[in-house]
Amino acid sequence: MNAYIKKGIEKFYAKNFAEAMLQFALALSEDPKSKEARIGAILCDMAAQNEEQAMALFEYYILTKENGAEDCEDVMEEIINSVEEHSEKIAHLFTENDLEARINAENGIKYEDFMSLIKSRGSFKEAFEDIMFSTKVIISKKEDFVDFLSKLIDNGFIEMSLNYLESAITLFPNDEQLLSLIKKAQK
Repeated sequence: MNAYIKKGIEKFYAKNFAEAMLQFALALSEDPKSKEARIGAILCDMAAQNEEQAMALFEYYILTKENGAEDCEDVMEEIINSVEEHSEKIAHLFTENDLEARINAENGIKYEDFMSLIKSRGSFKEAFEDIMFSTKVIISKKEDFVDFLSKLIDNGFIEMSLNYLESAITLFPNDEQLLSLIKKAQK
């Protein structure tokens, strides 16, 4: 194994993605066709957006490689391309124009508008009960989602918040904010 790649793997596991990227780049400068170095560099780049996902893919890659899987680099490139494609589609859902179209199509309101409704009604519970069967609250930021779930719990909508949390935790299994909200709801 190339010394740069070995060092890149060590740095990646230490979550020093900038240094790992440098090591994989040096490996690529020595051997531009190195699929191992290319995958390492791509996963370093991915870690900047989603560290958990990049770590999981990296560990999967290392395990399959250690177990002698044939063409594991090709399989990893397919997985990475698939993840990137899905990430782009998800990001596309949250662009402002698409958000407006979703709001109109789904009979919804933006979270910011819902917060204004809370202020005018004087309480989260009253505002939420006014819209809960007729209007969807469209949330596009994680911070707003966490805030919304916390308000659901604080206002007695425990079962509903747990349903949302159950779905969210499958996407972000180690997210500390979501885990603390689950504990809060279970009290």
